[in-house]
Amino acid sequence: MAAISSEAASMSKYPPLPIDLGFDLDEVLIDLESCSVLQRKMDESESSLSAMPTVASVTGACPICMEAFRGDNRRASCGHVYHEPCIATWLSLGGSCPLCRCDIISASQP
Repeated sequence: MAAISSEAASMSKYPPLPIDLGFDLDEVLIDLESCSVLQRKMDESESSLSAMPTVASVTGACPICMEAFRGDNRRASCGHVYHEPCIATWLSLGGSCPLCRCDIISASQP
């Protein structure tokens, strides 16, 4: 007769629990973290954009889209000027100046 290990004997005392094979804890944690990080980045980029002064008359082209400046533009803390929608989109993806990599978001925070 084969001997049963003590571990196997103790596990048989408890009935098996149902397992949800579709549940992925890593996926849930990543989704929650990415939502909060994304919301924080959006809030920071909006406050940074509102802290940038508006510049009306600028010659040249926006370094992001390469189109001529028109209407209201925004000047970053480093001095570079961009179209408002262009720099808003850029800041939602990252917090640095596209030209000199100066940290725009930290510079505009109190």
